[in-house]
Formats: sequence, C-alpha cells, structure tokens
Amino acid sequence: MKKTKNKNININDILSLIAGLLGPFYVEIIGQFYLSEILLIFIFPIILINKKNKLYNLKYYKQIILFGIIWLFGQILSDFINITPFDDMLRGWASIIIFLIGIVSLYLLLENNYRRIKIFIVSYIISGIFVNFIQPSPYFQAEPWKFRFGTPISILLFLLVIILGQGQLSRMSKWAWLLLLLGVVSFYLNSRSLGGMILLCGLILWMRGNPLFKNILINIHPQKALITGILLLVIIYGILIGYVYTVQNGYLGEEAKAKFEIQYNGSLVGLILGGRAEILGAIPAIIDSPIIGHGSWAKDINYRLFLFKLSELGYPISTTYLNNTIYNSDLIPAHSHLTQAWIWAGISGAIFWIWMLIFLIKTFIKTNNYPNQFYPLILFFCIGGIWDILFSPFGAFVRLTWAFHLVVLMTVFDKTENKNYV
Repeated sequence: MKKTKNKNININDILSLIAGLLGPFYVEIIGQFYLSEILLIFIFPIILINKKNKLYNLKYYKQIILFGIIWLFGQILSDFINITPFDDMLRGWASIIIFLIGIVSLYLLLENNYRRIKIFIVSYIISGIFVNFIQPSPYFQAEPWKFRFGTPISILLFLLVIILGQGQLSRMSKWAWLLLLLGVVSFYLNSRSLGGMILLCGLILWMRGNPLFKNILINIHPQKALITGILLLVIIYGILIGYVYTVQNGYLGEEAKAKFEIQYNGSLVGLILGGRAEILGAIPAIIDSPIIGHGSWAKDINYRLFLFKLSELGYPISTTYLNNTIYNSDLIPAHSHLTQAWIWAGISGAIFWIWMLIFLIKTFIKTNNYPNQFYPLILFFCIGGIWDILFSPFGAFVRLTWAFHLVVLMTVFDKTENKNYV
C-alpha cells in the first residue's frame, strides 16, 4: 500500500527543530564546531543511505559538491606544498569537509519541504536571539545589532512579510515598507551592510509587485539584463547617497558619523575600502601564489604591512587600528570568502566561490521570473550571499548559514525545474 504524505510530526520535523535550536551554539574542538554541525555529521551516514536517490537529479547540488571536493583537494595540496603546521592544516581541511557534509545533511533533512523549512527557520531565529545571553560574541556588547541580533531579527521580519502577504507576490510587495523601515533602523544601529541589503531587498520586492517596474525584473534575457543591471546600480547608488547624506548630517548618531568620517575619504569607493582594508594585503598575496595558495590559516606578517598603505591613500591610522587590525595577528588579511579561499587553497578555492557567485546570480534571475512563497527571503539570501563572497570572511558559523541558505535557494530550482530562463 502506497504511503501518503500527511502533516503529522515525524522524526525529520523533530531533527529539523533541534538542528535550528542548536544552530549558534558551539564547542571548542581544534577550532569552533557548532552543535548543529555535530548533529548533521552524526545523522549524515544514516540520512545519506536512506535518501541518497534524492541527490542524483539535483544538477546544482551535485555541482556544489563537485566544486567543493575540488576545493578540498586544492587545500590539501597547498598545505603539503607550503608545509602548513599540523593544527592549522587540520582546521583548514575540517572546515571544508564539515561545510560540505552540512550542506548535504541539511538538504536531505529538510527535503524541500516548505513546512519543515519553516520549522528550521523559526527555531534558527529563536536560538539566534537567545544565544546572545549564553554565548555572546566578543563584539556583542559594543555592537549587539551588528554582531548578533540583526540577522535573526531581519530573517524574522522577512518571514513576517511572507506570512502577512500569504506567500503571494502582490500582497507581499505591499508589506515591503516594513523592510525599508528595518533597513533604516539597521543603518542607525551601525550595521551598514545589513541595512543596505535589507533596503535593496525591500525596493526590489516593491518593484516586482508594481506593474510599472515588474517587467524589468522578469524574463531577463541578455538585452534586458543591461537595463536591469543599470536599474539595480542606480538603486544601490541611491541607497549609498542617502546613507552619506543622513550620516553626515548626524541623523544616524555621533558614533556612526565618527566611523564614517574615518572610512569615507571623499568617495563611495573609498567608503568600501576604508571598511575592508584587508583588500590591500589580500591582492598581493593572491598575485604571489595564485595557483597553489599559501596554505590553511596562512600567516605572513609582510602582507599585513600592506595595510599601512591606507595612510598613503589619505586615511587616518589610529592606535586602535594598529592594535586591532595590523598588530593583533600575523594571518594574511582576507576579508572575503573569495580572497580567503584563494589565499589558502589557491585557484581551486577561488573557482568554488566564483561558481557560487554565478549560482546566486542565476538564482536571483530565476526567483524574479518565478517567485514562490519564499521570494523575499530568497532575495535576502542571494544579495547577502553575493556580499559575503566579495566582502565578508568565511568563519565557522558561516558554514551552517550557507547550508541553510542553500537549502532555501535550491528549493527555487526544484520547484521550477521544468521552467527555463528566457
């Protein structure tokens, strides 16, 4: 007799709930390992045996795993050639292996089940808020919104927009003002990148539901891609100009104004460089060893000395900057997923994240062509993922975040597998 699906709670629902609740809590084993990752590693062989057939027809998941394995072998080769210290080598390999296992385990656990994904999201949000009172990050007290509360509460609001809009684009777009308000609040609470991403998502959601703009964001063929790209650049430029105006006039508070004046240096490009000075050391390191890389947790104080070039570019260098950014470590600076993987593993690491960047752009296009009930959240994950690949370091908690985001993003492809780009 054929089994029928029902809405009764089952073991996969319970495991999804537990995985979300354990999400941000970690233990120290060589490096930081999160409890949810330990759970996913434990269930990996069981769930893979029981559900491995579900992976065979997933083109993009197979490509993610393939490029991830190439990245891992590139990291191993780099470590042997560079004679990386044993502890650093283990941490580098473990990070990639756990990352890939987490992606496969979480996908098979949630299994493109909307209800189960929602269970995970809600439990992930709850734990993301309450972990601050049990295992606060080192930067939590100084900037609680930026380093802890901001992301889970933002995901909660995106979920609220989905619920209020009943998963229908026309209705969800009417609640886009909530996202715009949250974006402004994030700017005020000194989380510029998060605020900018939320504002961009809110504006895109509103335009996609507006007859005047929606045709620009669907059926993005090569000719139309230029128009869409220009529109998005204009929106991003407008957000940046709005931020510069409000912060210079003190509307975002004196702390935000002081930080802005240190990093701005007269241009919007300078604002990005001022906040991501590690680029100055990362690029020379990549040029010196673009194929093999420098090994896991690559260290060379000479590349950190490139950070002094900020003074040559007109940026003030304070004692705090010297102590916190230059002298506090001998790691080769790399403030992005892409540059970190490239420096550590060579070209194999770069290929993985470049492929992931392309995947996110494809996902953005497809979700605008065929919006589903997670449309606002998918926008947030795509835009946030692109930012992280280009400008944020790949840390321990990011592994679970990526696994979670990819499950939601892959749902777009699975639910629209018979539809093509046009």
